[in-house]
Amino acid sequence: MPGASGFSLVDGGPLCALFRRLGWTRTDGRIDYLRAGIVLVAVAWGPLLVITVSARLLTGHWFATSWSVHTRLLIAIPLLLRADASLHARTRLVGDYLGSGRWNADERERFDRIFAAGVKHRDAVVPELALLALAVVASEIVVWNLGGSPMMARRVTLEHHQIAACWWYALVALPMFQFLVYRALWRWGIWVQMLWRLSRLPLRPLATHPDLAGGLEFLSLPSLGFAYVVAALSAAQAGVWADRVLHVGVKVPDLKTEAVVFVVAAVILALGPLVVFSGQLLRCQIQGRHDYGGLATDYTRLFQTRWIEQRERGDVLGTADIQSLADLAGGFEVVSKTRVVPFGPRTVIAIAAAALAPILPVALLGVPLTELLAKLAGTLIGKPG
Repeated sequence: MPGASGFSLVDGGPLCALFRRLGWTRTDGRIDYLRAGIVLVAVAWGPLLVITVSARLLTGHWFATSWSVHTRLLIAIPLLLRADASLHARTRLVGDYLGSGRWNADERERFDRIFAAGVKHRDAVVPELALLALAVVASEIVVWNLGGSPMMARRVTLEHHQIAACWWYALVALPMFQFLVYRALWRWGIWVQMLWRLSRLPLRPLATHPDLAGGLEFLSLPSLGFAYVVAALSAAQAGVWADRVLHVGVKVPDLKTEAVVFVVAAVILALGPLVVFSGQLLRCQIQGRHDYGGLATDYTRLFQTRWIEQRERGDVLGTADIQSLADLAGGFEVVSKTRVVPFGPRTVIAIAAAALAPILPVALLGVPLTELLAKLAGTLIGKPG
């Protein structure tokens, strides 16, 4: 039975098997996600480029640019594959750490069962086939529905080359993007279930651990890998917003609420599952304050008696008592700062930045180019704002 050590959340299942059959692997046997990304983008976006260029040569005009199409195919797909590479490395680290026995070796068998169940769900064929079918059906609805993207909505007036582009986008490009999104969310769902089961085990966090999370901050590593999925979803959404601003006439400030909701939802999706460990960390913090508070009281009382009240100053130079008092204060400060979630502010900022970065170019659409250049020039010459 596979155990925690060597576990990977993403290195398995039908798609990975297909990549290996095609020879898209590195010398160490891992999937070459860079090569896979280049090929998938070429397959999804390349024919659309050829059709667009051909239309230019034949008719003398370009298609109306649909930014949602380009961001999905050129940005989101590579980011989703990069997420696989990152999650592979980060979940292996978590598995190896839990499999090392540092966190309650008595529960080793239960750890292994949790990770074995994760491998079983990861390698299942039916879920990925169902997600592929869903992607194909959903793509047809999106492309041929009148409520679709600007380029597709005007299908009644499309020329032959535009119809060809629509069909390729509907049958190949968009299903590819949607399948990778659904697959990424399915894998994340597997990880969320594993985290919940792990939280039921007595992990015995340490109140004095310097990571200020009882030693459990390593559990947030996969959330940083999931940040690439967040960035991919943000890029796709940013493309939709760009189309609404440029083609529908929506004002950039009108998108502020949607953007805030998206960023908050992304942070919750990436880090919310880790809240299941809050109970153990809260108990760890309370017990740590009690235990180390008692130790600090006993030590400082003895220190007070010896060095202050009895004035035993003859050997005060070179004594270790003063340094020990400082070390005790530092240890108690760590206990006092122990968080009740296994992640810190930097992790939250990283997830929020991944959600915000693709949105920023859309925000710039609301600033006239001349005004933007004038502000930039003023900054360069030191002009006060």
